[in-house]
Amino acid sequence: RVADALRGGPFAEDVARLADRIRRHQIPLLGFDSVEFGAEIGWRRDFTSGRETPADYFRRIPYLDASRTGDHKAIWELNRHQHLVLLAQSFRLRGDRADLDEIVRQIESWMAANPMQRGVNWVSALEVAFRALSWLWIEHLAGHGFDARFRARFLEALYRHGAHLERNLSIYFSPNTHLLGEAVALHALGRLLPWLPGAARWRRMGAEIVAAQMTAQVREDGSHFEQSTYYHVYALDMFAFHAVLEPPAPAFRERLARMAEYLDALLGAAGELAFLGDDDGGRFFHPFGPRNRFGRATLATCARLLDRPEWL
Repeated sequence: RVADALRGGPFAEDVARLADRIRRHQIPLLGFDSVEFGAEIGWRRDFTSGRETPADYFRRIPYLDASRTGDHKAIWELNRHQHLVLLAQSFRLRGDRADLDEIVRQIESWMAANPMQRGVNWVSALEVAFRALSWLWIEHLAGHGFDARFRARFLEALYRHGAHLERNLSIYFSPNTHLLGEAVALHALGRLLPWLPGAARWRRMGAEIVAAQMTAQVREDGSHFEQSTYYHVYALDMFAFHAVLEPPAPAFRERLARMAEYLDALLGAAGELAFLGDDDGGRFFHPFGPRNRFGRATLATCARLLDRPEWL
């Protein structure tokens, strides 16, 4: 029903335009309107410097040494596969098999270049989480179009992402939005793919961490503890997505509403986000379009989720 409502409208047109570029491997990333990746995408290559890292065991990758690995952030942003979610949206909206075929080609290429726990794309658990969430969206939007052989390999790779996350959560290193995003993804894998080994444990573990982080990271006035307007949107998207999958407790829902009220105040009448504090350029959903307007979709989602039509 959502696809039917959007089909033929401005959002669908924008998705189709971006999808056509992505199929040509011209991918918008980190403020660049279009990055050319050529016929074969180098999944472990930094597009800004050309440096490429080997597929060594992930803990042996010197990812903080830019002289050896390049800019790990540039590599990781591509490997979140959020551009493939857009292709899945495009496939759902216009039914063009070329969108689906390109998703399959890129994921098969990625799996060949990034065996489990080998290479820079397994270093950060948050990046593993982002990619797992993208693949869950792809499964939701386009999985019915995959042939049985590819879908089995795809779901097995998703299981490996969950197994890696369970054992590499950022409980000690980055107990902030890193831990939150990882827990949201671990829970989502358990909730949406309940037949996977360990799924019930992932769902329980993820939900417990997300609930704890709502108290630890969100202050009484609804502001996020990192005191960054951009990270406030980022964290609110994570908490809201989790609340869609797992009916929240009253205290969780109340604090989520306070976060949305705080965002409403930040956006003001113009609906634009002032950039105060830290900002890494990433986004939980749909990282395309003017970044100062990203808060609008978040607030509209909260309006529906929390029955607050004034935020629409």
